[in-house]
Amino acid sequence: MASYKTSISEKKNLLNTHRSEECGFFIACDDRSILNCVNAMLLSSGMVGLSDTEGKIHYLIDGRRGGNYVLNQVKEKVLPLRESPAMDAGVEEAFIMSAIDDVIDRYDLPITLTGTQIIRRLLFRLYRDPKLLKCASKCLYPLVQPEFQMSPSQVERNIRYSIKKSRKLKEETRVLVVMRRLLDCTLDEVVSKYGRP
Repeated sequence: MASYKTSISEKKNLLNTHRSEECGFFIACDDRSILNCVNAMLLSSGMVGLSDTEGKIHYLIDGRRGGNYVLNQVKEKVLPLRESPAMDAGVEEAFIMSAIDDVIDRYDLPITLTGTQIIRRLLFRLYRDPKLLKCASKCLYPLVQPEFQMSPSQVERNIRYSIKKSRKLKEETRVLVVMRRLLDCTLDEVVSKYGRP
């Protein structure tokens, strides 16, 4: 059986020149080569991340360096890797608005109506704080008052008109029920497209 072998010093040089945006490939054709590669990586960085076929990463930490070292590696390196990266606020807002637009389109709300534009803005606010839905006339509707120059009752009337013009929602008479349904669909859309709410 043929095997590809690199010396430990060559592997250390490869690991030292490794940048975070690169991928490393080590070809090992026998057990000894596998162990040598893993050992070289552990000696170099103290930790190895292995990905399985499902994309889950399993971390192998060099326990030969002691319990405190292992604990520090987990705290300082592994746990931050497991946290989802912070998303740029503008990018996150664009994702949310895209999901809201898809939901509005799915429910055939006429985009030219002011009520639909109000629904769009309110869904964005509700996505950030769903508790606003509990007290719509006092908390939710006033949020769009400055933008649309309307009283809370006018806001509700415009929303109701847009709902009546929708083929899929026109049978529903309660605005808050429709807003809850649209918010739930928006949350589902964000999770299905972007993986997290």
